[in-house]
Formats: sequence, structure tokens, C-alpha cells
Amino acid sequence: MRTIIALTIAAAVIMAAPMALAHEPGDFYVRVGASNVDPDDPNGDIDLTVVDPALGKQDIEVDDAWSLTFTGSYQWTENWAVELLAAYPFEHDIELEDLGKVGTTKHLPPTLSLQYHFLPKGKFQPYVGAGINYTIFFDDGAEGTLDELGGDLEIEDNSFGLAGQIGADYMFNDKWFINADLRYISIETKAKVTIPDVGSIKEDVDINPWVYGLNIGYKF
Repeated sequence: MRTIIALTIAAAVIMAAPMALAHEPGDFYVRVGASNVDPDDPNGDIDLTVVDPALGKQDIEVDDAWSLTFTGSYQWTENWAVELLAAYPFEHDIELEDLGKVGTTKHLPPTLSLQYHFLPKGKFQPYVGAGINYTIFFDDGAEGTLDELGGDLEIEDNSFGLAGQIGADYMFNDKWFINADLRYISIETKAKVTIPDVGSIKEDVDINPWVYGLNIGYKF
């Protein structure tokens, strides 16, 4: 009899566990972690023949950067959730093909996404998402060769674009989980390079990064 009762209790616990671990309608949960923004390569080109005919066109390269990221999600239905991404500023070096580092910029990438969770009642909860991004650039300026020439670099436009993601949560218990996330974000802007006695040159810069994230999460 005791064996039957023990087996019954064990079966009930096993059957109940997925429900306890689920992201349920009305849940709010946060994720905190580190993300790497890895821009497309190259990110455009700039014609420097007005500076020196030997330089010609130079590829623009924006390097990758790590920073602290935060997300807040609201589980709208069993399968659908809304997520907002925020971050501590990312800082990128900007380089030209033959001249090396010419400037730096910082950006913030707030992104609002609608997510679909395929297995909301399991320990492993994969999802896909799509949404919109607004990237804010600031603290840009000349460095390296451009700075030595007395020039300046300015990122002129913030960026508004689409974003997509795939990711998964793995639940440790009914509150804590680990998360891995991959995003592609459309980020396009304009850079203006100003050189004394030469003038200003404007070019499109297509950053369009992949964003890799690893996070720890907590469900309220």
C-alpha cells in the first residue's frame, strides 16, 4: 500500500512539474546578462580621393562590442509574450581599411519584440520573436589617424529598423532560468567625416549586426 501511495505521489509530482515551471499568462519575468553586438563586415565605404588620390575608396569597418543587457517580458497568453530589450551603452571602434582606427561611437539599442513560445509548459522553452528597434548613437568623435589630422567624425542619424530573434529559456525551478538568445537587427545610419582644408564627406553606414546573448532570468 505504501508503495502504491509513493508511486501515486511521485506520478502527481512529475505531472505537476511542467505546470509549475511554465510561463503562464500574466507572468512578468526579467533577464540580465552579457551580449555581443557583431556588425556586418564591411559596413560601407568612403571615397577619400579628395584627401589623397592614392587612398581611393576605403571600406568602413565597425568592430564588435560587449555590454550588459536587460530584458523585461510579459506573458500575454500561454504562447505569446511581449519583450523590451535595454542595455548599458555599447562602444565601438570605427576603422578604415588602410588607415586603421579613425573614430569611436556609443549606442543604445532599445528593441520591442513580440515572441512566440513553442513549449511554454516545459523546462526547455524555445521561442522566436520579431519587432522594432530604435538605435541611439552618441559620444562619437575622431580617434587615431583622423584625430591626428585635426578632423572629426560624427554619426548623424539614429536608426529605426526591424529586428528578429530566436532563443530559449531553461527552467531550473519555477522562478529561476538561464537564457540564450540570438538576434539580427537592421541598423543603418550616416557618418560625416570632416577634415580641415578639405571639407566634409558623408557616407551611409550599414551596421546590421548579429547580437549574441547569454542571460540569467527570474520570473515574478
